[in-house]
Amino acid sequence: MKRCHSCGLSIGDTATFCATCGATVSAAAACPLCGAAAEPADRLGLCPACTAALALLISSDGAEPTALSIAAGPPAPHERTTIATAVYSAVADHETCPQCAAWDGRETTDVDEARAWAPNPRCSAPGGCRCLVLFEHERLADGEPAAFVEFAAARSLTPTGAAVAAFHDERRRRAAETEARVADALTLAAEARAREKSEPAAAAALYRRAIESLLGACDAPLEERRVLRELPGAFNRLTIVLKGMGLDAEALGEIESAASLGLLDRDDCGRKADREALRHREARLRERLDAPVAEAV
Repeated sequence: MKRCHSCGLSIGDTATFCATCGATVSAAAACPLCGAAAEPADRLGLCPACTAALALLISSDGAEPTALSIAAGPPAPHERTTIATAVYSAVADHETCPQCAAWDGRETTDVDEARAWAPNPRCSAPGGCRCLVLFEHERLADGEPAAFVEFAAARSLTPTGAAVAAFHDERRRRAAETEARVADALTLAAEARAREKSEPAAAAALYRRAIESLLGACDAPLEERRVLRELPGAFNRLTIVLKGMGLDAEALGEIESAASLGLLDRDDCGRKADREALRHREARLRERLDAPVAEAV
């Protein structure tokens, strides 16, 4: 959704003027984060203001994407941009008063409010308050800015530490979901392997479910290392079972599916032995299926 460059309110993506203030809307591309004119735009299509804000959030010189600092004073403007959360931290020993103990772990995104937390004005400890306020700084690692801009634009977020924290939380959630689906696929494949000789039809169905689970593990499964590691092996075992059942055409079809995904030619997926086995099996099946059927005498 674009925003009016004059009043800042949302307008339609195809609007040529703002119905609220009457300002004419520039035909220039809009910044995906703030909606302002993105001329001149950077490589991510951002306006100069968002480009400058994003630059403060990108880790440099090998700095950790997430870091802590003690709120000893007002943060500098560039530090304020990276702060995602402020956390109250009590010493938690026998000298800690009940009030400070109750506040331990309290969080806020209001930096100015957090600076007034410690020393705690309600502390009743004889030696005075020893509590601290910690600022949690979030930054983007190399390779993350483009994905962050896409994430933030979809949620109308601006380049801040809190937005980066939400981005990282979402990535962790998706990674956990992918890991769970890959684990489900491995369980199915293990069950299939155990039933190959006794129940080949059931084993084939389980291998197909395992492949479906792998391909549905994330939005871009063919870019996910954990998925690529398992797919060639699952296709290899499935085609072995189908060929053993005399279902040569089905086996060849599954190999063609694997080939269409690029699994037979990519060196970065699965075991080399599985990829070579699929290629050799494909050649043999094509020879067999193309051979003319002998006439009965």
